[in-house]
Amino acid sequence: MTVQDAPLLADIDVRSRMAGSNKMEILLFTLGTREIFGINVFKVREVSQTPEITKTPNMPMGVQGVISLRGNIIPVIALDKFIGRSKPDNTYASMIVTEFNKSTQAFLVGEVDRIIRVDWDKVRAPENMVSTSQQAMITAVTELEDGKLVSILDVEQ
Repeated sequence: MTVQDAPLLADIDVRSRMAGSNKMEILLFTLGTREIFGINVFKVREVSQTPEITKTPNMPMGVQGVISLRGNIIPVIALDKFIGRSKPDNTYASMIVTEFNKSTQAFLVGEVDRIIRVDWDKVRAPENMVSTSQQAMITAVTELEDGKLVSILDVEQ
């Protein structure tokens, strides 16, 4: 082990201890609006700038096309369109690559902010004012220290 490896190993140790704690980590991002969204960090493989996307015909709603990422062809989903919150300019600065259930996909987002740690008791179910398929993706809500609400998405849906 080198001195350079020490911070990485310390970070891995902190994250592995969190698995048995009462906390979760959420990656915060926006979709080009003032609304803040989050995704569980355990589902995130990487965050990067949006590469060139290859358009493909007959794709489902929200799927912009595919990219080749380290030799794997993965679908790219415009998350704002998929959940019905389209932004006007259709440009996406960042991409969040997720992996779950042996499936990898990329989600186009406006801007990635930061990772926060949240106590599970601060995470609550959203109010069911409207029952739509888009609302089903918002599985929880939490509040930041400044009072702003974060809609936590379940991208597995």
